[in-house]
Amino acid sequence: MIAAPTEPELLYPLTLFFGSAGRAVPAFQVIDSAEMPQPYRGLLVHQGDMTSRLEEFHGGAMELRVLHREHTPTAYRREVVLQLATTGIPVEYGAIEIHLEAFSPELRALIIEAHLPLGGLLNQHRVQYRSEPKAFIKLSADTGMSQVFGLQQDAEFFGRCNVLRGEHDEVLATIVEVLRPLVAGGANSEP
Repeated sequence: MIAAPTEPELLYPLTLFFGSAGRAVPAFQVIDSAEMPQPYRGLLVHQGDMTSRLEEFHGGAMELRVLHREHTPTAYRREVVLQLATTGIPVEYGAIEIHLEAFSPELRALIIEAHLPLGGLLNQHRVQYRSEPKAFIKLSADTGMSQVFGLQQDAEFFGRCNVLRGEHDEVLATIVEVLRPLVAGGANSEP
């Protein structure tokens, strides 16, 4: 099933950032979790955070690089790249809207500082939460996304549209997470 890029509710907040930059949203296909190829299935199909999964898979800590951000009294939106702290290799693109009112003032300040990924902060501060993936996606080859990952050629990408919920079922964040293309036996290298 090919989904039209005009489905803003599914790809939000990616659609917000792409629209603000005058970029076309890549064509995408919604895929069943069982159809997600490995190693993407192991990285995307779960109810945990991406930060710890990526750190385990790539064997190192993640650091956050903010591409764009905007902040209102109740929401903090940012377009980010998670990259390996040791090499700087980008491994995940994320577009996220964080509902600030769901967090303590201390944690809110740390979120806005944008030094650590949200999953890492939630784990450090022992915040109870779960991921609820709304859809798993395959993005068509896109020059802009390839540039985010520093790829020399356009590639297809796998990701998920996700909602983080707190212990009382409140929405903590809405996220679109897209992984760098991976190659068998060389997770950290370019395909």
